[in-house]
Amino acid sequence: MKRRRIAIVGAGFSGAALAAQLLKRRGAEARDVVLIERGRRFGPGLAYGALERTHLLNVRASNMSAFPDTPDDFVQWLKRRQRGEVKTSFASRMRFGAYIEDVLDRAGRGARGRLKRVRAEVLSCRRVDSEWRLELGDGKTVNANAVVLAMGNGASAAPGVFKSNDIPVFDAWDPAAVARVPRGSDVLIIGAGLTMIDVALTLSRDPRMGVIYALSRRGLTPRAHLDNPAPAPPAAIVLPNNLSEALHAFRREVRAGAERGEPWHYSIDRLRARTQDLWRALTLEQQRRFLRHLRPWWDVHRHRAAPQIADQIAKLQEAGKLRVLAGEVVSAQATSAGIDIQHRQRGSLARHRLTVARVINCTGASPDVESSQNPLIQQLVADGLARAQPTGLGFDVDAAGRILDKFGTAQSTLMALGPLTQGAFWECTAVPEIRVRAAQLAETLSNSD
Repeated sequence: MKRRRIAIVGAGFSGAALAAQLLKRRGAEARDVVLIERGRRFGPGLAYGALERTHLLNVRASNMSAFPDTPDDFVQWLKRRQRGEVKTSFASRMRFGAYIEDVLDRAGRGARGRLKRVRAEVLSCRRVDSEWRLELGDGKTVNANAVVLAMGNGASAAPGVFKSNDIPVFDAWDPAAVARVPRGSDVLIIGAGLTMIDVALTLSRDPRMGVIYALSRRGLTPRAHLDNPAPAPPAAIVLPNNLSEALHAFRREVRAGAERGEPWHYSIDRLRARTQDLWRALTLEQQRRFLRHLRPWWDVHRHRAAPQIADQIAKLQEAGKLRVLAGEVVSAQATSAGIDIQHRQRGSLARHRLTVARVINCTGASPDVESSQNPLIQQLVADGLARAQPTGLGFDVDAAGRILDKFGTAQSTLMALGPLTQGAFWECTAVPEIRVRAAQLAETLSNSD
């Protein structure tokens, strides 16, 4: 009997973790896997394919295994490659990318030819009889019984003021573009999150670098992890489903923890296991309110920086090498001296001026599939095979990750994994959540007829 074939579009962490889970299956549950990736490497993706050794993970090694049932897999892999205490360390993103490559290689070797890697861009995905046919950029096609979209984060969208004035904005994920910043010049970074931190550290290695300005609406930067790696004491946080009531209850919990001598980090970490359920219990309007008002605060407390990285950023700020601004760009114009920027500080009508040589976009991925420039996403939405999640975050999917068509009907053999499902699950972009979802998806796909 011919084995069923699963096509996975995207070979970053999400796609690689799912492929590894599927390839572990034996007997009647075994499936052939076609892993399709437009980049040059299978496994690291954009997030972990960086070449900078100074860029560290923002999660300790103990929680970065690709497999929920073997939580020490990454730690054991690290121990064979570096000395010292690795369990509580923050490994480099580059090293984690190598680990994911190794995870995929190990899974492929053990699966005896059931893994096929295809380097290409997928242009379309359509039903042909009982199968899906994927059209590739090189003119070839791939047929599969089921398709999983694990394409990671979409391209960042820079403020329109730069596009309307023909001001080039460099992509933070393009190392060559970042490296072309003229020495001794000032730079404007749009965004103040973890990507900004990576770019600022890269630029600051040059002692002749000018001032690095980081501008975001609220000027919030990621908080630091605790130096003490001890996990939060196990204790459930029970919050009401109403957003306002939940916020007040959570603040009371943080204050109570402080009275017990506990840092706020413990409250966030205790909440993590229940975040998806809490998100799904909110009404659509409450989810939108969260995104408008609370998301920036959640992001900087939930997605924290390694202590040593936070220390380096603090020193750059103290030295005046990095200046974080709260506000928005209101005008941009190319001049002989560089790019003339006028920005308005948050809560003020006054405009402030600065001149920079480059603008680098660190605003993060654009989650809006309806405005996506990806040809596959465009085709799926145009054909009615997929629709945007009402919050605007990725595709609309059901609780199992099956993509809903334009009528709201779940398609049993077209699924999504990772950031494309953020609107449905919210907490689904980090390794600990993705690996659990990948294992669940593999179970569903392996048991399907």
